[in-house]
Amino acid sequence: MIFRNSKIKTKIMKKYVLHAFMGATLVASAFDSHAQIGVTKYGTNALIANGPTGDYNTGLGYFVLAANTSGNRNTGSGANALRFNTVGVYNTATGAAALYQTTSGGYNSGFGAYALFTNTTGYRNTAVGSEALRLNTTGILNTALGDQAMYHSTTGEFNTTVGARTLFNNTTGFNNTASGNEVLYTNTWGYSNTASGYRSMYYNTSGGYNVASGYYSLFNNTTGGANVGIGPSALHANKNGSDNSAVGQSALSGNISGFSNVAVGYFALDNNTTGSRNTVIGSSADVSLTNLSNATAIGYKAIVPGSNRVRIGNTAIVSIGGQVGWTTFSDGRYKKDVKEDVPGLAFINSLRPVSYTVNVKGLNEFYRKGTGSSKEGAPSGMEHSEDAAGKIIHNGFVAQEVELAAKELKFEFSGVDVPETKDGLYGLRYDNFISPIVKSVQELSAKNDKKDSIISNLENLIGSLQDQINDLKLSITTGGGLPNTFSTGQLKQNAPNPFNNNTVISYYVPENSRNAQLKIMDVSGRVIKTFNASRGEGKIIIRSGELAAGNYSYTLYVDNKMAETRQMLLLK
Repeated sequence: MIFRNSKIKTKIMKKYVLHAFMGATLVASAFDSHAQIGVTKYGTNALIANGPTGDYNTGLGYFVLAANTSGNRNTGSGANALRFNTVGVYNTATGAAALYQTTSGGYNSGFGAYALFTNTTGYRNTAVGSEALRLNTTGILNTALGDQAMYHSTTGEFNTTVGARTLFNNTTGFNNTASGNEVLYTNTWGYSNTASGYRSMYYNTSGGYNVASGYYSLFNNTTGGANVGIGPSALHANKNGSDNSAVGQSALSGNISGFSNVAVGYFALDNNTTGSRNTVIGSSADVSLTNLSNATAIGYKAIVPGSNRVRIGNTAIVSIGGQVGWTTFSDGRYKKDVKEDVPGLAFINSLRPVSYTVNVKGLNEFYRKGTGSSKEGAPSGMEHSEDAAGKIIHNGFVAQEVELAAKELKFEFSGVDVPETKDGLYGLRYDNFISPIVKSVQELSAKNDKKDSIISNLENLIGSLQDQINDLKLSITTGGGLPNTFSTGQLKQNAPNPFNNNTVISYYVPENSRNAQLKIMDVSGRVIKTFNASRGEGKIIIRSGELAAGNYSYTLYVDNKMAETRQMLLLK
C-alpha cells in the first residue's frame, strides 16, 4: 500500500501499532487465565489465594475459598464458605461458614449455615441443614439431613441421619442410621444402631447393634446392645439390657436391665424390669413379677406367674387341644437315681376327688395385682367368654390337699406345682398321677393273686381233709379199725389256721418207731424248718416271727418214711 499523504500514513501506522499492542495484551491475558480454567469468583476476597492449578472452582460470597491454593472443582456459596480450604477437591458448600475449616477434605457437601463447620480432612460427608455435622473434623462418609443433625460428631464414620438434632451428641459413633427428630440424640460412641421415630433411642450413649422403630422406642437405652424395639415406646425404659426384642406399642416398655427377652404385642411383657430370657406373645401378655427368668406366656392377657413356667391363654379360655397328645420326654438313658418308692393305694386313698367351678373374676384380679397394672386402654370385650369359663364344671383335686396328702406319706410328689411366692397360684400336673395309680393297680393285683393262692390252698386242704374223713368212715364201717396212718404216725391240722401269731401242730408217733421228724416246706417244696418229734403224742409250736407270710406245707416222717402232709397259711 502506498501512502502519498504523510499525515494519513502516520495515523494509519499508529492505528496498526495500537491494534498490535492490544492483540499482544489479549494473548498475554488469555495465557494467564488458562492457568485457572473454569474459575468463577464473586465477593470480597473470594478465591483470593487461588493458585495456577486451582481449576473449576466457584466462589460466591465474602472470603469464600479465600485460602484455596490448588484445590479444584469446589463450589462455595455464602460468607466464609470453604474459607480455609487449600487442597480439598470436589467440595460443595452452600451457606454461611459451611465447610469453614476444611483444608484438605474432599467430596464433601454442606448445605446450610455452619454445616460441616469444623471439618478439616473428613471426606465424602453430606450435611444438609443449619449446623449439620458442625463439629465434624475427620469423620468420613457421614450423611446428616436436618437442623443440627450430628452437631457434635467429630470423627464418627458411616452414619446416616434424617431429622432435626438426630445423633446430636455423637462424637465417634459409627455405622448408625437415624430417622426422626432427636433420634439417637445423646449417642456419643454407640455404633451400628438403627433408629426411626421421634426421640427413639434418645439417651443411647454407647450401646451398639440396636434397632428401634417408633416414637420413644428404646428411649432410655444407654449402654444396652443388640436390642430390637419396634413400636411406640417399645423398650422405652431400657438402660443396659441387651439382646431384647420387642414388637408392639409399649412392648417391654418397663425393662431396665433384663436381657434376652422377647415380647410381641401391645404392652407385651410391660411388667418386666430386670427379668431375663422371658418370652411373651400376645396383647397385654405378661409376667406376674418384675424379675422372672425363662418364663413364657402365649395369648391375649396370658400371665405367667413364675420362673421356668409356661402359660397358654387367659382365664377366658375354655379348651386347649391338638391333633395328638402332649409328649413328655422320658428317656431312661437320661434318668438317674431311679427308685421304686412311689406309694400306691395309701396315696390314692388319701385323695379327695371333687367337682368345682373357677372364680374367673377373682383370678383376673389376682393377675392384675401381680402385674401392677390393669392395662388401661387395652382391648376388652372378653366378659362373655369369662362368664362362660366361670360356669364350666371341672373334675379334679384341690392342689393344697394333694400336697398335704403327699407330705403325710413323706412322698416327694412331682404332680403339685407349688408357687414361688406365698400368695402365688397352686397348680396340678394331672399326668403325674398316673404313676401312683399304676402302683395302686399293681398292689391290688398282688393282693388278688395272694387271695387266689390262699383260696386254692384252702380248697386243696379241704379236699385232703375230706379224703381222710372218707377213709376213716370206710375203715370204721368195714371194721378194719383205724386207717393205716395211725399205725405209721398221725399228723393233725395246725390250730389256728390260718394264723398271724402262733400256731400249734399236734402229732402222734408210734411207740415202736426208731425216729420221727416234722418238716415245714414253702410252696416251691424247699424245706424251711425241721423239728425232731418224740414217740407218742406231741406238739410243736410255730411262731409267726420264724416264718414269712405265705402258704406252707408240713409233713411228718416216721423212720424216714412220709406218714402224712398238711397245709397251713401264715398271714401278717
